Amino acid sequence: MEIEWNTKYIDPQNLINISKGDQARMERYLRQFMELIPKRVADLKNHLREDNRKMIRQTLHQMSPQLQFFGIPDVVMPIRRLEFEYQTMAHKDLENLINEILEKLDGACGEVDLIIRNNFLK
Repeated sequence: MEIEWNTKYIDPQNLINISKGDQARMERYLRQFMELIPKRVADLKNHLREDNRKMIRQTLHQMSPQLQFFGIPDVVMPIRRLEFEYQTMAHKDLENLINEILEKLDGACGEVDLIIRNNFLK
């Protein structure tokens, strides 16, 4: 069975390489993504609402390795910027950057969920 990727937000090549094409390992990694990232997205939204910059930075830092592993390239640079400028950035800029990241992460979560449903729940 060949996995149908059809992705816009994630680049599955790193996942494919690391799992050496083993579909059971890919499924495990995909499920781990869905266990970790949606909760951290919810945490990030709460921290933004509370303007808790320290926790915003910490949550982004916790997510960063998983996001790089899953090849979500459009969020790496904004996360790095936030990690360094989280204290000094104007609130509106912080909010805009986080909302941009959240939009991409929501898209990535949707893609991963669809990949699981279409390829591993048959």
